[in-house]
Amino acid sequence: MDLEKLVEQGINSLLFTAPVLGPDLERFLEQQGQALRKLAQQAVEEKVTHIYWVGSGNSQINLLSGKYLLDKFSDIPSDCFTSYEFVWSNPKRLSEKSWVFLASFSGATEDTVVALRHARAKNAKTIVLVNKADSLMGKEADVVFAYESKALYILPLAAAYLFALELARLQGNTEVEPIIRDLDKVPNLLKRQYLEEKEPAKNLAEQFKKETIFYTLGSGVLYGLAYKFGLTVFMENMRVHGSFMNAVEFRHGPAEMLDRAKPSFVILQGNDESRMVVARVIDLLRSQEVPLIVYDMAKYPDIHPLLAPFALMIPLQWFAVYSAFMRGITDLDERVLMGRGIMGKGNGITWP
Repeated sequence: MDLEKLVEQGINSLLFTAPVLGPDLERFLEQQGQALRKLAQQAVEEKVTHIYWVGSGNSQINLLSGKYLLDKFSDIPSDCFTSYEFVWSNPKRLSEKSWVFLASFSGATEDTVVALRHARAKNAKTIVLVNKADSLMGKEADVVFAYESKALYILPLAAAYLFALELARLQGNTEVEPIIRDLDKVPNLLKRQYLEEKEPAKNLAEQFKKETIFYTLGSGVLYGLAYKFGLTVFMENMRVHGSFMNAVEFRHGPAEMLDRAKPSFVILQGNDESRMVVARVIDLLRSQEVPLIVYDMAKYPDIHPLLAPFALMIPLQWFAVYSAFMRGITDLDERVLMGRGIMGKGNGITWP
């Protein structure tokens, strides 16, 4: 198997976003950053009473940070829902004074199209993050941010960050200013990582190529990235058994599995308030001699700790790409069930 030839072919796949993350994030912030700032100003001026973040799979998780940041730095309440749960729970607060952010790469995800229409029926303002403006959701929403890139995690994530942080800044919270400044540093970091993280990831993938179960743990601002890789990358793209857990919850029951089983663990360790408790989980796993990978935000001291999901994305993706190749999955975009009309229903629906 010629791994380097597969990497060359994989550069053009939709899964392998690392090659474009730095340049496309730089372009996105330059072209759409001001519009996101103006949207935040509008939210403050209109006295929005509640903000909802809605999506499915990866597209929900890249919005989760919006809620985290609004909760931490602003006084506007918000919630993050999977798309159908948003419809089924039918929040009482959902009204013309609510804003609903919805993300879908295709703009035609069944669950999220239904959620968009539900929000519109309640007269809420709808803002969509999609790849193409002329997608189904792009045509139906009040506000469209079309990012024109396969970077379906990082660019919507950046939109959620910039909107939430700018809103908090406009409310007078100066704590967010260094985070906003450091966000502009991230594109160059991603460009460097694409080159520097390749060989370390290849070595890790070789070391773990026979492992069949991966538990991915993260907390705080890294909760979403851990979920993304634990479920929507490792299981979807490497075709292995896997799961995600909040790292601080591992001590509350799941740790007892180590008496009988030693699966592989991937730990995302932040450099924020969660660090010390997650460190205790890492120490526990090392004491049990389980197969363990730790991605540590402390490696990037020049980037604000709350930007950890951006900083740890490419090392994880390189590992997933090489792991897929070493398991005989040579077409990174091929799916067995998804995108084939098997699991999605509705006119114009293409996913899942």
